[in-house]
Amino acid sequence: MKMLAEQLDADFVFVLMEAYSLRADKVARYEEILDEYGSLADCPASWRIDVVSLALETRHGVWVAQVPIRPKGISKKKRTIGAPEFRHYTEVQGRFTDLLPVKEGEGGAGGVLH
Repeated sequence: MKMLAEQLDADFVFVLMEAYSLRADKVARYEEILDEYGSLADCPASWRIDVVSLALETRHGVWVAQVPIRPKGISKKKRTIGAPEFRHYTEVQGRFTDLLPVKEGEGGAGGVLH
C-alpha cells in the first residue's frame, strides 16, 4: 500500500478491514487468550465479535474506528454496520500505518485537522 500511495502521490489513505475483536468482558484477558490460542480467530467463537476496522491516515494524523458487524434483519447472509465514531491517535504503529509518502519540504505530520 505504501508504494501505491507513493505512486499516486496520495494525500490520504483510508483502510477498511474485516477483523475480529474481543467482547468487552474478555478484553482484559487479551494477552492470555493470545498465549493460549495464538489468535482471536482460534479462540472460542462466543468470545469474539466480527468488526470492521477503519483507519484514515492524513498528514494531520490518524483516525481510527471499529464498528461491530451485525445481521441485517432476519437474513442469515446479509450484514450491516452502524455509524463509526472515529478517534484521533497521535502514536500508532503497525503494518497499516505510516503509509503516506513524505513530500518534499515536510518533516512529518502537520498540525491537528479539525
